[in-house]
Amino acid sequence: MKKTTITTIILLLLAGFFAETACAQENIRAMMKKCENLAVVEKDITRSKYPVVKTFNRTTTVITVMYDPTLEKELEEAFRQDSEHALQTEEQIKDSKVSSMRCRFEHATYSYSINNNSISIIESIEPGRRPNVYTFFINVVQDGFRLPLIGFLNTAVGSHQNLQLGFVNTTLVDFKSAQLGFVNSTFNDFTGLQAGFVNTTLNELTGLQAGFVNSAGFITQKGSQIGFVNLMRKEVKGAQIGFVNMTGGNVQGSQIGFLNYADTVTGVPIGFLSIVKKGGYRALEVSVNEWYPINLSFKMGVPLLYSFFQGSYNADFEKQYALGYGFGSLLPVTKKFYFNPEISSMHPISNEYQTQIQSFAGNFRYKLSPHLQLAAGPSVAHVFTENDNYTYKPVFYLLNHKIDTKNRLVIGFRAAISVNF
Repeated sequence: MKKTTITTIILLLLAGFFAETACAQENIRAMMKKCENLAVVEKDITRSKYPVVKTFNRTTTVITVMYDPTLEKELEEAFRQDSEHALQTEEQIKDSKVSSMRCRFEHATYSYSINNNSISIIESIEPGRRPNVYTFFINVVQDGFRLPLIGFLNTAVGSHQNLQLGFVNTTLVDFKSAQLGFVNSTFNDFTGLQAGFVNTTLNELTGLQAGFVNSAGFITQKGSQIGFVNLMRKEVKGAQIGFVNMTGGNVQGSQIGFLNYADTVTGVPIGFLSIVKKGGYRALEVSVNEWYPINLSFKMGVPLLYSFFQGSYNADFEKQYALGYGFGSLLPVTKKFYFNPEISSMHPISNEYQTQIQSFAGNFRYKLSPHLQLAAGPSVAHVFTENDNYTYKPVFYLLNHKIDTKNRLVIGFRAAISVNF
């Protein structure tokens, strides 16, 4: 009997609560429906969304009708009746008459204003907010939650501006602070530190992403990515530092890594291989130097700093073929004349003993046409070999100085023709 009585009381209280909530804006809504059936001057419905996530956060309806003094009195009466349930009520008086009223409820705001020839009613509805769940294992909080999220799974439904510490951290809109976990995700703008194994920001990154895989929409001048793989959808104004750096747009800052890729570059990529899709430097070059009369090189990067791979051949050497790698720069002196320093390392292909040729060339390059260039200049090479019976002799040289049985210094000359594409 007691259980039945308690259950009945609870049900009655719940019914009373929902009935009061449903009737909170009953009179105002009735007036809006009445205005819709009148000669409407204008009706406009706008649904705004959170960016990127695309979930609705507000629906606004504006109804404008011709001015009617009777309708004005009915509207004022409806707003005054429902204002008893409102969280906030505002009104403006003009010429001893109410010119506008505004009532804010838990999930909706209603207002009306009187003009010379019209009456406008505005309804702005926000979706109902779910309660925050905080268990230190699974935490799910709504937009505007101010405390840090510490747990295994942390989710902010909306924006969050405090620490998130857990295995998986997710923010559905904007984030400002530090996300520290194994997987960190922000679906719009991120400001602060994102540190974990996988870090993702779908829009603007201001701050630092540090992890194994980092991805973002674009990096501001105060943003950076440090990791094994760094991915950027649009542009980089800060820095990407990692083994692989890839940007789908323009790089205004810097890329430092083994492999760099960008659509366009106004900064400087530094790496073993830098690929610039538009406006980069790419050239195929045939050259002769003091060691190998036949050399074929492929160069790529940007004019200020490019890398190149080289294959060489000398029929007189015991080991006729060699492979090399190096860096170079095109420093303009005039529109057609460049200073072209290069450093390289050549390795004759041999399974018996190691030989290395480290060299610096001070080339001077002249542009014959937009795609054809000539280059020539002096070079200095240091030769190291594990074979005490040194058999490598330069094709031509200005100086061939033996330092000891394994090391030699050679000063020579180089010439090349290259095709840019």
